[in-house]
Amino acid sequence: MADKRDRPTPFHKEHCLTYIQKLWDADTLAMFHHPVSATEVPDYYTVIKCPIDLSSIKEKIEKGEYEADADVEADVALMITNALEYNEKHSPWYEQAKKMRSSYVTLAKQCGLAVDDDTSFIPKKKFKDDERTLRVEEEKNKENFTEVMGELKKESELSIEELRAKYAHKEEEDSAAEEEEDEDEEDDEESAGDFSSEEESEEESDTDTSSD
Repeated sequence: MADKRDRPTPFHKEHCLTYIQKLWDADTLAMFHHPVSATEVPDYYTVIKCPIDLSSIKEKIEKGEYEADADVEADVALMITNALEYNEKHSPWYEQAKKMRSSYVTLAKQCGLAVDDDTSFIPKKKFKDDERTLRVEEEKNKENFTEVMGELKKESELSIEELRAKYAHKEEEDSAAEEEEDEDEEDDEESAGDFSSEEESEEESDTDTSSD
Protein backbone atom coordinates (compact mmCIF):
# COMPACT_ATOMS: atom_id res chain seq x y z
CA MET A 1 0.00 0.00 0.00
CA ALA A 2 1.41 3.39 -1.03
CA ASP A 3 2.31 5.92 1.62
CA LYS A 4 -0.09 8.89 1.82
CA ARG A 5 2.83 11.23 1.29
CA ASP A 6 3.57 9.60 -2.09
CA ARG A 7 0.08 10.22 -3.46
CA PRO A 8 -0.48 13.11 -5.90
CA THR A 9 -1.79 16.26 -4.22
CA PRO A 10 -4.26 18.12 -6.46
CA PHE A 11 -4.59 21.88 -6.73
CA HIS A 12 -7.99 23.33 -7.65
CA LYS A 13 -7.39 27.02 -8.29
CA GLU A 14 -11.02 28.10 -8.70
CA HIS A 15 -12.15 26.07 -5.70
CA CYS A 16 -9.40 27.66 -3.61
CA LEU A 17 -10.43 31.17 -4.68
CA THR A 18 -14.03 30.37 -3.75
CA TYR A 19 -12.78 29.07 -0.39
CA ILE A 20 -10.90 32.30 0.35
CA GLN A 21 -13.96 34.36 -0.61
CA LYS A 22 -16.11 32.31 1.78
CA LEU A 23 -13.62 32.90 4.60
CA TRP A 24 -13.55 36.59 3.70
CA ASP A 25 -17.35 36.82 3.96
CA ALA A 26 -17.36 34.89 7.24
CA ASP A 27 -14.81 37.27 8.79
CA THR A 28 -17.29 39.78 10.16
CA LEU A 29 -14.54 41.76 11.92
CA ALA A 30 -12.43 41.99 8.75
CA MET A 31 -9.46 41.01 10.92
CA PHE A 32 -8.09 38.55 8.35
CA HIS A 33 -8.75 40.59 5.19
CA HIS A 34 -5.41 42.41 4.91
CA PRO A 35 -1.96 42.41 6.56
CA VAL A 36 -1.92 43.78 10.10
CA SER A 37 -0.79 47.41 10.18
CA ALA A 38 2.56 47.83 11.91
CA THR A 39 1.56 51.42 12.64
CA GLU A 40 -1.69 50.49 14.38
CA VAL A 41 -0.27 47.38 16.09
CA PRO A 42 3.45 48.11 16.63
CA ASP A 43 4.42 44.88 18.39
CA TYR A 44 2.54 42.48 16.09
CA TYR A 45 5.50 41.58 13.91
CA THR A 46 7.69 41.09 16.97
CA VAL A 47 5.31 38.47 18.33
CA ILE A 48 4.17 36.90 15.04
CA LYS A 49 7.09 35.61 12.97
CA CYS A 50 5.13 34.29 9.94
CA PRO A 51 2.26 36.72 9.26
CA ILE A 52 -0.33 35.81 6.60
CA ASP A 53 -3.78 37.09 5.63
CA LEU A 54 -6.57 36.36 3.15
CA SER A 55 -5.46 39.00 0.62
CA SER A 56 -1.95 37.55 0.57
CA ILE A 57 -3.26 33.99 0.22
CA LYS A 58 -5.53 35.03 -2.66
CA GLU A 59 -2.61 36.72 -4.41
CA LYS A 60 -0.47 33.60 -4.02
CA ILE A 61 -3.27 31.46 -5.50
CA GLU A 62 -3.62 33.77 -8.50
CA LYS A 63 0.15 33.77 -9.07
CA GLY A 64 0.29 29.97 -8.96
CA GLU A 65 2.54 29.84 -5.90
CA TYR A 66 0.69 26.87 -4.36
CA GLU A 67 1.19 23.29 -5.53
CA ALA A 68 -1.76 21.72 -3.72
CA ASP A 69 -5.02 22.55 -1.96
CA ALA A 70 -3.33 21.44 1.26
CA ASP A 71 -0.82 24.30 0.93
CA VAL A 72 -3.66 26.82 0.86
CA GLU A 73 -5.28 25.16 3.87
CA ALA A 74 -1.93 25.26 5.70
CA ASP A 75 -1.68 29.03 5.20
CA VAL A 76 -5.26 29.48 6.42
CA ALA A 77 -4.41 27.40 9.50
CA LEU A 78 -1.32 29.56 10.08
CA MET A 79 -3.42 32.71 9.78
CA ILE A 80 -5.87 31.44 12.41
CA THR A 81 -3.06 30.24 14.67
CA ASN A 82 -1.42 33.67 14.52
CA ALA A 83 -4.67 35.30 15.65
CA LEU A 84 -5.03 32.88 18.56
CA GLU A 85 -1.41 33.50 19.50
CA TYR A 86 -1.53 37.29 19.44
CA ASN A 87 -4.98 38.24 20.70
CA GLU A 88 -6.12 38.18 24.31
CA LYS A 89 -8.34 35.26 25.30
CA HIS A 90 -12.08 36.07 25.16
CA SER A 91 -11.46 39.25 23.12
CA PRO A 92 -13.67 39.68 20.00
CA TRP A 93 -10.69 38.90 17.76
CA TYR A 94 -9.79 35.76 19.70
CA GLU A 95 -13.40 34.56 19.57
CA GLN A 96 -13.55 35.22 15.81
CA ALA A 97 -10.37 33.16 15.35
CA LYS A 98 -11.88 30.33 17.43
CA LYS A 99 -14.93 30.34 15.20
CA MET A 100 -12.73 30.10 12.12
CA ARG A 101 -10.67 27.33 13.70
CA SER A 102 -13.81 25.27 14.24
CA SER A 103 -15.03 25.66 10.67
CA TYR A 104 -12.20 26.18 8.19
CA VAL A 105 -11.75 22.48 7.32
CA THR A 106 -15.48 21.88 6.86
CA LEU A 107 -15.70 24.96 4.65
CA ALA A 108 -12.74 23.73 2.57
CA LYS A 109 -14.58 20.47 1.92
CA GLN A 110 -17.76 22.34 1.00
CA CYS A 111 -15.79 24.34 -1.57
CA GLY A 112 -14.43 21.17 -3.17
CA LEU A 113 -10.85 21.28 -1.89
CA ALA A 114 -8.90 18.08 -1.31
CA VAL A 115 -8.61 17.78 2.48
CA ASP A 116 -6.40 15.44 4.50
CA ASP A 117 -8.08 15.11 7.89
CA ASP A 118 -4.81 13.77 9.37
CA THR A 119 -2.98 17.06 8.76
CA SER A 120 -5.75 19.69 8.69
CA PHE A 121 -5.90 20.28 12.41
CA ILE A 122 -5.21 23.15 14.79
CA PRO A 123 -4.80 22.08 18.44
CA LYS A 124 -7.20 23.57 21.00
CA LYS A 125 -4.47 25.26 23.02
CA LYS A 126 -2.88 28.46 21.79
CA PHE A 127 0.23 28.00 19.72
CA LYS A 128 3.51 29.41 21.03
CA ASP A 129 6.29 30.19 18.61
CA ASP A 130 9.48 28.16 18.92
CA GLU A 131 11.62 31.09 20.04
CA ARG A 132 9.28 31.98 22.88
CA THR A 133 9.17 28.36 24.02
CA LEU A 134 12.97 28.21 24.01
CA ARG A 135 13.21 31.43 26.01
CA VAL A 136 10.83 30.08 28.63
CA GLU A 137 12.82 26.86 28.92
CA GLU A 138 16.06 28.82 29.25
CA GLU A 139 14.59 30.88 32.08
CA LYS A 140 13.44 27.73 33.84
CA ASN A 141 16.94 26.28 33.60
CA LYS A 142 18.36 29.44 35.18
CA GLU A 143 16.40 29.00 38.40
CA ASN A 144 18.59 29.51 41.42
CA PHE A 145 19.53 26.14 42.86
CA THR A 146 19.78 27.59 46.37
CA GLU A 147 16.19 28.86 46.18
CA VAL A 148 14.96 25.47 45.03
CA MET A 149 16.74 23.73 47.86
CA GLY A 150 15.43 26.33 50.30
CA GLU A 151 11.86 25.59 49.18
CA LEU A 152 12.43 21.88 49.67
CA LYS A 153 13.83 22.54 53.14
CA LYS A 154 10.74 24.58 54.04
CA GLU A 155 8.49 21.74 52.91
CA SER A 156 10.47 19.26 55.00
CA GLU A 157 9.65 21.36 58.08
CA LEU A 158 5.89 21.31 57.41
CA SER A 159 3.59 18.87 59.12
CA ILE A 160 1.74 16.20 57.14
CA GLU A 161 -1.50 18.19 57.50
CA GLU A 162 0.14 21.38 56.17
CA LEU A 163 1.61 19.54 53.19
CA ARG A 164 -1.75 17.97 52.38
CA ALA A 165 -3.44 21.39 52.54
CA LYS A 166 -0.78 22.92 50.29
CA TYR A 167 -1.07 20.29 47.56
CA ALA A 168 -4.86 20.08 47.86
CA HIS A 169 -4.93 23.78 46.95
CA LYS A 170 -2.70 23.08 43.95
CA GLU A 171 -5.03 20.29 42.79
CA GLU A 172 -7.97 22.70 43.00
CA GLU A 173 -6.13 25.20 40.79
CA ASP A 174 -5.29 22.49 38.24
CA SER A 175 -8.90 21.31 38.23
CA ALA A 176 -10.14 24.85 37.62
CA ALA A 177 -7.74 25.20 34.68
CA GLU A 178 -9.03 21.94 33.17
CA GLU A 179 -12.63 23.11 33.53
CA GLU A 180 -11.75 26.32 31.68
CA GLU A 181 -10.25 24.30 28.80
CA ASP A 182 -13.42 22.18 28.65
CA GLU A 183 -15.51 25.36 28.41
CA ASP A 184 -13.34 26.51 25.51
CA GLU A 185 -13.98 23.24 23.68
CA GLU A 186 -17.74 23.62 24.22
CA ASP A 187 -17.52 27.17 22.86
CA ASP A 188 -15.72 25.85 19.78
CA GLU A 189 -18.49 23.33 19.12
CA GLU A 190 -21.14 26.04 19.47
CA SER A 191 -19.19 28.33 17.14
CA ALA A 192 -18.94 25.59 14.54
CA GLY A 193 -22.70 25.05 14.74
CA ASP A 194 -23.38 28.78 14.39
CA PHE A 195 -21.07 28.98 11.39
CA SER A 196 -22.77 26.03 9.66
CA SER A 197 -26.19 27.57 10.30
CA GLU A 198 -25.05 30.84 8.75
CA GLU A 199 -23.79 29.01 5.67
CA GLU A 200 -27.06 27.09 5.32
CA SER A 201 -29.08 30.30 5.66
CA GLU A 202 -27.02 31.97 2.94
CA GLU A 203 -27.50 28.98 0.63
CA GLU A 204 -31.27 28.96 1.25
CA SER A 205 -31.39 32.70 0.56
CA ASP A 206 -29.51 32.21 -2.72
CA THR A 207 -31.93 29.43 -3.69
CA ASP A 208 -34.98 31.60 -2.96
CA THR A 209 -33.51 34.45 -5.01
CA SER A 210 -32.87 32.12 -7.93
CA SER A 211 -36.45 30.84 -7.76
CA ASP A 212 -37.76 34.39 -8.07
